[in-house]
Amino acid sequence: MKKIISVILALTMVFSVLTVGASAAAVKTECGGNCDICPAIVVPGIGQSNVWALDENGDYLLDDDGERMSCFPAIFDIGYIIKRALFPILLTLLTQSDAGLSAALSDVILDSFAVNMCDDNGKNTGNIEVEKYPYSVAECSEYEKEQIYDAVPLQAYAEQAGEDHLYFFTYNSFGNHLDAVNELYDFIQMVKKDTGHEKVNIVPISMGGSIANGLLEYHPDVMDDLNKVVYIVPALDGSTIVGDLLAKDLTFLDKDFLFNGFLETLMDEDEARMIEVIARIIPDEVLLKALNAAVDTLVDDVAVNITSLWALSPSAYYPKLAKELLSDPSKAEIKRQTEMYYHAQLNSDKNIQTLIDKGVQVFNIVDYDVPLYCIGNTWNGDNADGVIHLDSTSMGVKSAKVGEALPEDYVQANTNCSNPEHNHISPDRVVDASTGLLPDTTFYFDGQNHEKTARNDIIISLATTLLATDDIKDVYSSPDYPQFNGARDPRHIRNTLIPAAKEADTSALSAADAAEFEAALAEAEAFVNGTVCYAGQEEEIEARLNAALVKAGVYTAEEEEEPSDFFEKLSLWLYEIYGTNGFIEMPAITVNLIAKGFFTLLNEYIFAPLNDIL
Repeated sequence: MKKIISVILALTMVFSVLTVGASAAAVKTECGGNCDICPAIVVPGIGQSNVWALDENGDYLLDDDGERMSCFPAIFDIGYIIKRALFPILLTLLTQSDAGLSAALSDVILDSFAVNMCDDNGKNTGNIEVEKYPYSVAECSEYEKEQIYDAVPLQAYAEQAGEDHLYFFTYNSFGNHLDAVNELYDFIQMVKKDTGHEKVNIVPISMGGSIANGLLEYHPDVMDDLNKVVYIVPALDGSTIVGDLLAKDLTFLDKDFLFNGFLETLMDEDEARMIEVIARIIPDEVLLKALNAAVDTLVDDVAVNITSLWALSPSAYYPKLAKELLSDPSKAEIKRQTEMYYHAQLNSDKNIQTLIDKGVQVFNIVDYDVPLYCIGNTWNGDNADGVIHLDSTSMGVKSAKVGEALPEDYVQANTNCSNPEHNHISPDRVVDASTGLLPDTTFYFDGQNHEKTARNDIIISLATTLLATDDIKDVYSSPDYPQFNGARDPRHIRNTLIPAAKEADTSALSAADAAEFEAALAEAEAFVNGTVCYAGQEEEIEARLNAALVKAGVYTAEEEEEPSDFFEKLSLWLYEIYGTNGFIEMPAITVNLIAKGFFTLLNEYIFAPLNDIL
């Protein structure tokens, strides 16, 4: 009996050793999970994951340059578009009526977005491939590293923590939201296993905020897997742009808006005004009919089944949109999934607070005071970062509209901050940070555009410090990272102007000019090496150093070419005289105006005086 027990114990010990050895071999980090820095998982924003189109054989579709074709936001086949739309456009111009233009635009949209369409279960029906990185950046190819660092330049974090502590989660931005959430949950478990760490840090960016919402709601046990959450401009309550799209409440469907400013926000002003003039070839009612048909197709046939887009719509929109778009029995599964996320949105603050109560550190980095792209009719209803309204990214902060300030007599509300020594009102009096869910751990960047957030090196430096160290506990921890900061992208100053200045020969400058040159250079170096700025400071410093380089003969002063205002003047004149009417309607209007003017003159100079005489 003793021999049997001894054999069993020996086998147990051997098995234990083998198991430990196998586990150790499975861990891929140099630290073996025994360092102070938890691995970080970036959950990127919309369009930051590569999604490629495939042909019927599963091979990549290639463009004319031999490059893989991205599915984001669609695949626009110019040849097909011309072939499908040219004849209806010409016929519409000839007849000045909708001679198939609406149908052509709808077909173009269906063809272009076919690769991103989903069925009534919310599953993608296009032939696509999401480029995934199921391993750390250390195991990525050079191409993969380039893709990751271009999206989110966290090289400094990788240097501190090691590339084996950095992961990049990818997903289909126009796919199934629930699938993305479940995949992220599994990804977290994989990272824990691969790194040997019991906890991870996650970095939800923009649309990644909606995935984080779902993660905390559908998988509450994941809270025990998290060490820190560093949100960056997160869409925690969607974007009113997407809500307005689903509601078909769009600015360009109003002919006055379409012909008087809409296009200028999306492209060069000269081009916008030229299009406004050319568009008058088509009668406005025909043009608007075609645009409405295109929007109907985009929403009813494409967007309605893409649950990731529903997750980008604000919660306040959901009840009405669900009634309008998801009442049909065929949409039952879409409604089930989107209703799940609707509740995740409503519970977002509560779930984040639960995280904090469990000891998870939660930080938030947001941009503000940039107007939303004027696509939806609510574009000027709230402060924003150009893409997402501030209420969504900041977890409910109170703010003034873009370009305005809180009233002079406004007093800090202290909704979520009870410390009387804390001043949470921004220097420009636009934001009262005390009203957001996390007043002490939310950092604001004035004038920073959402799409250029990753190019603000202060934001990246702040995120790196938060992830790689415990030096920052709140907005008061370091003067290097105050609660309110500014927008910037100093790459041109750092990489071009400063090197040019350091190599410049300033011997021919006067004493005063030489002193100004050195001062401009010193200011520029202090700026790029600093972590505090104000909105607009970058432009001031760049202009000063550039002027010094011109005086030193390094650069030649370039006269700014005045943009042609021909189309602007023409478009404004047409709008003033003819409103939104097309060219075909202008002759009749002109005759009416001439007749009206003629009778006005008759009345003023003949009938009125004659009446006075009589």
